[in-house]
Amino acid sequence: MATNPFFNQKSPAEQALVEAMIVEQIKMFGQDMVYVPREMIKEDKLFGEGKWYQFNDPYTIEIYIESVNGFEGAGDLVSKFGLQVKDRITLIMSQKRFTQQITAYRSDIKRPREGDLIFLPLSKSLFEINFVEHEVPFYVHGRNYTYKITCELFNYDHSKMDTGVTEIDALEEERHWVPKLLQVRRIPNVSIYGFYEGETVRQYLENPSSIGNTTGSILSTGTLVQYNGVTGINSISAAYVTSMDAFALPGATSILHGEVSGAKQYISGITASNTLIPKNSLTGENFGDNDITALEAKRDNIINYCETDPFSEGTP
Repeated sequence: MATNPFFNQKSPAEQALVEAMIVEQIKMFGQDMVYVPREMIKEDKLFGEGKWYQFNDPYTIEIYIESVNGFEGAGDLVSKFGLQVKDRITLIMSQKRFTQQITAYRSDIKRPREGDLIFLPLSKSLFEINFVEHEVPFYVHGRNYTYKITCELFNYDHSKMDTGVTEIDALEEERHWVPKLLQVRRIPNVSIYGFYEGETVRQYLENPSSIGNTTGSILSTGTLVQYNGVTGINSISAAYVTSMDAFALPGATSILHGEVSGAKQYISGITASNTLIPKNSLTGENFGDNDITALEAKRDNIINYCETDPFSEGTP
């Protein structure tokens, strides 16, 4: 039996009508969401993939939530890595509206891309696009009109977030520190100068009448997360310190003092740092137990490099 002659399957007018109805339905029953493209900062030449990413340009577009019964996926799981949230969501986006709202401003983005982000204000959640299907529904009147997007809750990987959307940019601030890089140099006649990574450090003013001694006034406090020390008396070492927002180099000589190591060094300069330190969003501390373990080992002298220690190399 032949198809209905009153409906032309490839009529541009009828295709435009179907597309307009789909756009209207999404506008009526959808949600305003924010589409954020992913941009690669640095490529890993060994694996042929991105090493560092950034998310800068937000685009607002209406999207229909197909997962009407709630988030899909494995849900909340307790594993050996802790609590993992595996929420998934399926979204429907108009191809025409994507072209108007995003491709018109970014000619290099022809369709939603895997790896890009979609922010759902309804639940204040950020989802990463895993797969984009462009053939659902399948060629109605000879054309496709929508994208069916499968997303999973975004697992933050210390990418740079600078979208201008407060809820999105807060994710970066909650998950890592951007430490300050301090240039430090040894103080004459002070024998303890090696800092321990992970220890609390404080900034003091030097007592003018006694070299290496402090006046007792604490200018700032932070955590030393990385120390690249050198032994030369006039050489400059690098100390990366977090949570020292009020830290500044005063006119008078200032001293960086380690709470556990007892080390003291002059602070000769402060510069910005591009290093990212993972942060526990609940406690505000550096994320991971390796810093804590290393600090305890140094403080209690657990590793003893001597000839009586069978695990040492025979050197003190």
